[in-house]
This record gives sequence, C-alpha cells and structure tokens, in this order.
Amino acid sequence: MLVILADDLGYGDVGCYGCPDIQTPRMDELAHQGVRCTSGYAAFPVCSPSRAALLTGRYPARFGPTYEDYYGGGAPELDPVEHPTIGRLMQEAGYRTACFGKWNVSNLNRRRANDFGFDTWVGLHLNHDYYTHKLLRTGEHDLYRDGEPFDRPGVWSDTIFADEAISFIGNEDRRPFFIYLAFQAPHSPYQDPTQPLDPPGKKSRQTLVKMIERLDIEIGRVLEALEDHGMADNTLVIMTSDNGGAQEVARNHPLSGAKQMLQEGGIRVPLILRWPGVLPAGQAFTDAVNAMDLTATVAAAGHASPPEQKPFDGVDLRPVLTGKATLPAKRPLFFRRRSVAVRQNQNLIRQSAVRQGDWKYLRTYQKQDNSKYKAALYNLRDDLAEQRNVAETEGETLRMMSMLLEQWEVEMSQTAIPFAPAQRESKP
Repeated sequence: MLVILADDLGYGDVGCYGCPDIQTPRMDELAHQGVRCTSGYAAFPVCSPSRAALLTGRYPARFGPTYEDYYGGGAPELDPVEHPTIGRLMQEAGYRTACFGKWNVSNLNRRRANDFGFDTWVGLHLNHDYYTHKLLRTGEHDLYRDGEPFDRPGVWSDTIFADEAISFIGNEDRRPFFIYLAFQAPHSPYQDPTQPLDPPGKKSRQTLVKMIERLDIEIGRVLEALEDHGMADNTLVIMTSDNGGAQEVARNHPLSGAKQMLQEGGIRVPLILRWPGVLPAGQAFTDAVNAMDLTATVAAAGHASPPEQKPFDGVDLRPVLTGKATLPAKRPLFFRRRSVAVRQNQNLIRQSAVRQGDWKYLRTYQKQDNSKYKAALYNLRDDLAEQRNVAETEGETLRMMSMLLEQWEVEMSQTAIPFAPAQRESKP
C-alpha cells in the first residue's frame, strides 16, 4: 500500500481537476486508472494537525488545543503511545513500513517516525531549503535517516524521497509493504527545481507551476517502480494533499479561500485512489469523504484495527467506492481551527464548520471573544464558491447544523487533551 501526500497542493492545481497551466500527466493517468474524488477533504487547513489526523484516523480536536493551531500554539507534539498511527497498526499486522518525506507531527522533541511504527524513515521535520536541506530561519540541518543526520547535497528533496521509496519497493523482502510518502512540494520555500544554485525566492505562480510539475515527475517515478516490479495491480495507491493551496499563488478554483481557512479552498483537496481489480477505473466520486476515511480504508485493507478505546473517526471506503454500499446520507464531517497563544494563555476558536450532504455551516469567531461569531450557511450543490450565505432564509437547517456542531464539540471536549503547551524534554 502506498499513500502519497503532497504539501499545499491546491484543488485546482492538478490537470484532472481542471488546471489550465500545470502539466500533471502522471497524476491525471492515476485518476484515469482509479477513482477521482471531487469532495475529498483534509482534516485541517494547516500541516501538522492534518497529518496527525491522517496518521491516526482521528480528528485533530482529540489531540488538544495546540493541535488545532500551528502558529503561536507551541510546537504540536503527537504522543506515539497515546495516539497509535497507521504505521504502527500496519507494522503489527505484518507489513514492512516506511515513511519518506515530511514528518511534522513531533516538532518540539524531534521524535522520529520510527517511534511511531515505521521501520524506516528518511525525511525532514519541518520545511527546509530543497537543495541545502537546512531550515531557512535557523540554518539547522533538517534531513534524517532513522533519526540520524543524513544528506545528499544539491539534490531536490522530493527526488531523495522518491529514490528511497523506489529502493524500498525493490527490496528483496517479499512481505507486503505500507509506504507513507509525504512529499514537501509545493510548500514554500519557493524554489525552481531546475536551478539548484538559486536561493529560495518570493511567492511566484511561475515557480509554483514548476514545483508541481516536478512533483508529478517524482510521483510518476514511484508509480513506474511498482510497474517494474509487477506490483501495480495489487497495490492500493492513494494520492492527496494535507490542505488547500497557499494564498496568492495556488489555484483552488472553483473554491473560495485557501490554506489556513475553513472555506472550501482551505480543506477540499485533490484525492485519487487506484487499486486495479478492486476499485473501478475512471470514476468520479462526488460524496464527501475525508482524511480519516483514508486511514480506515488502509487499515481495513491490511486487516489492521485501531485500539478499541480509540476508534477511527473515518470509515472504510472500499464498499462505497465499489458500489456495494453507500455512505450515510446524513453523515457529518467536522472542522475546527483555533487561535492559540501560549504566552498569553490564549485558547480561542478561530473558525469551525460542519458539512452534511449539500449543506455547509461555518462559524467565524471574533478575535478575542468566542461568545460572538458570524454564522454562514451554504448549499454547496448550488454554491460551491460559498458566495451566497442563506442563513437568514434557511432557519431550520441553520438550527440543525448549529446543533450538530455543538454536539460534536461536546464530544471532543470529553476526549481531548486539556489545554497545556507541550514541553521540550530535557536531555539526559
């Protein structure tokens, strides 16, 4: 099984999702061979919380307030014992497990992906210069092999991760494998993949286009390795993004909003699943699904199960995508983004939302007062761009959606870690 995660890939920045100026033939072919979801959602509009949800199959709200923000909330720190990942579950089910690429769920204490159930990890914690592999702010080296500093100077980061995945696929060990391939592109820093000597530049659509086209090439190389080793027909491949595209440069069309927002452009992402002989080819799937569904799908396909006391917040999509079952018509999907400032002891909700069927209810809170918010209600079937707020004319739907959101928040408050910033562990 292979899960490919792009970083900040906008909904409209892939050819098969209508992009006019970026060539993505490998991703387009993947969609032609599998299922292209048109209502696929990340769990969160920013990196770390979204990745934690994909890895654990559970809402970020269950991990505490600092996992519902990214800036100002202290470094998010996922506990490998308290929150077992899909890597751990697949490892226990007998799979070879590997993580290649951006980890970004244990930033404070730099825990390795190996600590979370991955036999092998080659990657980075944050976002570094694609060629020097150093953090721009501090100059700290940020490329590791199983926790130890590692480097291939002058080589595009995602090429390194693709190379590692290709090597892992070709390993003589014939046990089934699970690869989590988390590419860095097209996240900043904005660098031309054809100019290794150029330093990072300013936000530029032109540079972003080149970065996504290079991402497509690296994805294609890994898919080709599956073909070369006769594994393409029996490997589940999932390709998606951790959140929507960044403001100013990404194309999230026809959606409004971007990364960091709970408007559709911040959370609706490209999502493609391919499994020849199991999933249909060339199908567009329109029902709303999310990242936690992907976790549940991988686990079920690999005969792995989460701990009984910590079930997935998603469902196995295989019966749905093959037409053997349907998703519950009223299944809600929830989202919440906080604004956390540890030094000021500030823990406020910035936005929250629920999607159910065609309806989406969105609350945007005042900056310093969670008792006051602006409510918006959209019918996404008729208003995908969220331009017509019908809250005043659809009072009963508004009331029901508001109640759903509040009930979910009560549930999250019962399971979430209390508000307290993660602490850096002292070194022995």
